[in-house]
Formats: sequence, C-alpha cells, structure tokens
Amino acid sequence: MTTHIALLRGVSVGGQQPIDAATFVALLGDLGLQQARAVSGANNLVFDSPERTGAELQAFLETEIMARLGLRTDVYVRTAQAWAAIIAANPYTDFAENDPGLLMTLFLKDAPDKKIIGALRTRLTGGEQLRVESRQLYVTYPNGVGGSKFSNGMIEKALSTRITGRPWTVVQALGEATSAVSD
Repeated sequence: MTTHIALLRGVSVGGQQPIDAATFVALLGDLGLQQARAVSGANNLVFDSPERTGAELQAFLETEIMARLGLRTDVYVRTAQAWAAIIAANPYTDFAENDPGLLMTLFLKDAPDKKIIGALRTRLTGGEQLRVESRQLYVTYPNGVGGSKFSNGMIEKALSTRITGRPWTVVQALGEATSAVSD
C-alpha cells in the first residue's frame, strides 16, 4: 500500500469547475482507494492505493473523474515519499519560513528541457526566482503572485507542458497529511 497525493487542476469550490471535496473523497473510495481525504481544498487529495502507482494512477484518475463526474481535469500524482523529497529539495527555505505565501511550487506533467528553463529565466522581471527539480518548479514571488507577469499560463506555454501550482503552505499541509496517513 502506497500513500499518494493527487493534485487536481482547475477544480475548487467557486472555481471554473466547482465540485466539493466530499464528492472527490467518495469517488476515491468507490475506486478502491483507501484513507482518502481532501486537504486545503477539494483539489488536493491524499489516499492509499493498493495497486496502481505513478503515471498509471494519474491516467486512471483522470479517466474516472471524466467518466463519473463529467469533469475534464489534469491530475498530478506524487507518492508520499516523493512529496517529502519535494519539501526537502526546496531551495528557498527563507521564503518557506518567513513568507510562505510568496513561494509557489509548480507541478509539471513532464520534466522540462534544461535549455528551456534557461530561456524561461529571462522572463523573470519582477524579482522572481526560479529553480527546477525534476517535475517541479519552485518560484518565489517577492511582490506577490497576483501582480507578477510570470504567470502559470506563460510558464506552461514556454515549457510546452501542463502545470498546476500550490502555495508553500499547502505543500506543507499535504506533507503533514501524508505523514499522518503513513504513520
């Protein structure tokens, strides 16, 4: 049994595709996933999977969400072990400790080409900082995310892959939730 985190893109109460957390948790249970729960919103799910992992689990969830709820969304799955590594790899510990709302972790469908990351850095115009680790980007927004021109849409277009972002506070909350489920 492996503990996983699934991040759903564009799904939140009041968002473009609002479905409440209880619906997603019930769906995971119906799919045979155990100890399912939502953390910090309907778009962040923690659960145990007895069989499927990785890309197979990600595709399975996307297919089942579409089939059962009529909702087309990207799902980004990481194991609890990978999530702990994501937290440990954070290169911006000062932001994590002092201004966690100004630190975003962007989760990518595919690992980016290192050359493209270099070009992407030239688009940092508001004091942002960027670091890539595997299929995650850590981005600081010292002047706030809302006013930055370094947006998810621009990043997604430059990298030619789909992304979803979470503020560091949510990344931490999901790490704590996986520890609680795994213990």
